[in-house]
Amino acid sequence: LDLEVSEDVRRLLPDLAGALVVAYARVLKELEPGLKNPQAEHHQRAERVFNLLL
Repeated sequence: LDLEVSEDVRRLLPDLAGALVVAYARVLKELEPGLKNPQAEHHQRAERVFNLLL
């Protein structure tokens, strides 16, 4: 898609990216509360959750 993004949206992108990173970390913690070093399987499970939500 070749769409223009408004300046207001551009200003919000860092906050949106940060919120997604925090949400991803919280999903990992919810799936495996004591997890310290996530492996591929943990990321795959978290990705499935995000695919359902986004």
